[in-house]
Amino acid sequence: MTRFERRTTSAHSMGRLRPRFPTPDNPTRLGLADIRVLSVAVETGARFVRDRLEGDPLDWLFGAKSLFDGRSAVATCRHEEGFRRAIVFHGLSLGSDVHPSALEGLPASDFLSQGARKRLNYVAEASTGGPRANHSPLALFTAVIAAETRSGCVQIYSGMIAHAEEEVRRRLRMRYGAVLEGEARIQRGFDWSEPLAAALVSGAMAHVLTVAQHDPESTFAEGLDFHVEQRFAN
Repeated sequence: MTRFERRTTSAHSMGRLRPRFPTPDNPTRLGLADIRVLSVAVETGARFVRDRLEGDPLDWLFGAKSLFDGRSAVATCRHEEGFRRAIVFHGLSLGSDVHPSALEGLPASDFLSQGARKRLNYVAEASTGGPRANHSPLALFTAVIAAETRSGCVQIYSGMIAHAEEEVRRRLRMRYGAVLEGEARIQRGFDWSEPLAAALVSGAMAHVLTVAQHDPESTFAEGLDFHVEQRFAN
């Protein structure tokens, strides 16, 4: 055994070296600060793909930004305020940088997935489809998005089981960003005569949506979260 191996073994036995990352025996080893940084990294990568941004997501994460008072996302997002700024910034699709005053009063929970909110101990507010909306019965909602972006035309048709329109908008915002969510036309139920539905939805999927519309609590409808899109480049 080498000197390094002896010292490492001794340190492990004394409890001085502990893995910071998840292990099969303890998958929750990561601390809150680590989860914040990982969440921001995931959202940054997703935003670069979603909005067709130029550049490298890693450069954004490690570069100095006005958003973080001249520091980097990696340096500041371990703390609650830096994390809030990053999540809201990407959720609103605000270019590559912005002054933090533009984000005042906006909670990160409006832009977090249910899983991320649970892991970070966020409680959804009623305005984002939280406790008040969940008292409403489940229903099928469909959404149509047709918009011009910097890279071209995008057309999206979505169908999902939800409690209220606010919940649908929150989920669309997390998936496509605030700009496209703002273009969404949402209705309760499924109408195959809608031009975009007729163009994008297959006969088999139309049958699923019809069943879900009539019985939104059936096993057929459980967890339904359907999205189909097409893009035309400039």
